[in-house]
Formats: sequence, C-alpha cells, structure tokens
Amino acid sequence: MGTAVLGLMLTALWPTTPPSPVAEPPTPPGRFGWPHAPDLPWPPPGTLTPSAPQASSSVGGVSSTRPIAPSQVSSPTRSPSAAATKTSPAATRSPAAPSARPSASPSRTVRPTPSPRPAEPRELTPLPPSRERGLRSVSGGRETSIEFANHRSRPVIVYWLDYQGHRRQYAVLQPSASYRQHTYVGHPWVVTDRRGRSLVCFEPTATPAKAVIR
Repeated sequence: MGTAVLGLMLTALWPTTPPSPVAEPPTPPGRFGWPHAPDLPWPPPGTLTPSAPQASSSVGGVSSTRPIAPSQVSSPTRSPSAAATKTSPAATRSPAAPSARPSASPSRTVRPTPSPRPAEPRELTPLPPSRERGLRSVSGGRETSIEFANHRSRPVIVYWLDYQGHRRQYAVLQPSASYRQHTYVGHPWVVTDRRGRSLVCFEPTATPAKAVIR
C-alpha cells in the first residue's frame, strides 16, 4: 500500500510524457504585408532593383512597370569639348624647316636708271649796248626766268631796267659764275662792267632761257 502511494506521487511530480514543444514566434510580414520564408533572399529573384531603368505604361488608370533591355538604354551624349580638345597628328606636326640651300639662279643686281638730264635752256639773243636807251619795262607779261652766266675774265654787274628805263642793280657776277633770275616778259636787262659801261642787253622770253655774257 505504501509502495503504490509512493509511485503515484513520483508519477505526478515527474511525468514520463515529454513536454510539448514551445511554439516559435510568428514570421514577420514581408514587403507589402505578405509573409515570406525567412531563409529566402529578399527581394526574390527576378524582382527589379530600384537602380535599373524601367519603362512605365498606364492602361485604364493602372500603371505597370517593366524592365528596359540594356540595348534600349541610350548611351551618354559625347561632349563636344572632348572632340575639340583632341588634336590630330597633322595639327601637332612641327612646321618644316626652311631650306638652307641657296637659289640656283644668282640674284640679279638692279641698277637705278639714271634720270634724264633736263634740257639745256636756249640762249637769248644778245642785244647791242646801244639798245639800252630805248628799253624800259612794261607790265602785263607772264612770269619767266633768265639764267645769267659770266664767261668773261672780270666781274660784271646785272641791272634791271624799270618802267622809266632806269637801272636797278640786282647782282654782281664773278668770272665763270652764274645765277637764275626771276622776271617777266617785257622786262629788259642790261649787263655792265665794274665802271658802269654797258656790255650787252637781254629781253626775256616766255620760256626760261640763258643769257651768256661774253
């Protein structure tokens, strides 16, 4: 009797039936609220990643997204500056050095052409000293010139005869000397020696002329 009671007490304290397993916590909900197996990768295979380009369409107010093939993705536009900075081999080629060889034909020396000598003025017709009494200047003649040249061995004096026929001294010419005198047509000239004796008279012409005193 005592043994039976002891057995019942031991059975109640230490039951032979294994304890029921403790329930595992529920699997956390996945994306969009749907449960998924914890050992599966997330996102599931075949799901588009956010970085991949997508094409969207809308039918009846419902939009759908589908992946774009790599061949449909446009390549980035080439910067124009890259093409501009690219230098061709022809542009970087250094210029050819000038040839140091002399020209086959020697340079020709060009000599200046001598300018033609001006024509020698014609000589005025000398008038005898006696003509001085009737010579006097008249106005209205055109401008001209006379080149007086002393070919004598002694000095001579050149006079202009004014409107009253009076002498007006203009120059003293030494032997072999000459000078050009501005005058007018109709103004006579007389040349004398140092004593005032008349030697020759001249009347100017419309063109410049030469008065030679011999």
